[in-house]
Amino acid sequence: MSVENEDPRVMASDSTSSSSEFLDGNMSRLVSELRELAHDHLELAALETRLAVSAVLRMAIIAIVTALVLASAWLALAGSAALALIGIGLSPALAMVCVAAVNLLLAIIGWLRIRQLGHWLGWPATQRAIRPAPVTDTTRGAA
Repeated sequence: MSVENEDPRVMASDSTSSSSEFLDGNMSRLVSELRELAHDHLELAALETRLAVSAVLRMAIIAIVTALVLASAWLALAGSAALALIGIGLSPALAMVCVAAVNLLLAIIGWLRIRQLGHWLGWPATQRAIRPAPVTDTTRGAA
């Protein structure tokens, strides 16, 4: 006579409790992984927000400097026109036009840098991280 209980109801109860423990363990791991994934996405968004704020500040500073350069270019152009009208000599006016051309070149370089920094305002890495992977069609077998 066996000491163990071989009643089918007791055995079913034991297997149910072990599968329940297995499911509970899997669910707790899944919840933990989902929390970690959400944390990683939020951390990435925070880092990209910091990067975007930095880019916006740099863009604002470059815009202010560019505005000053454009204002000085305008003053140089106005000065060269005044010198051209007042003095018939070509040398002072030509010098003022050269200064204006250099200032305009600096303004163009600043404008191009602002356009380049604007790329980071769309949180590209966050968008790539949360975009779902493309679904491949596995129903089409080898024909």
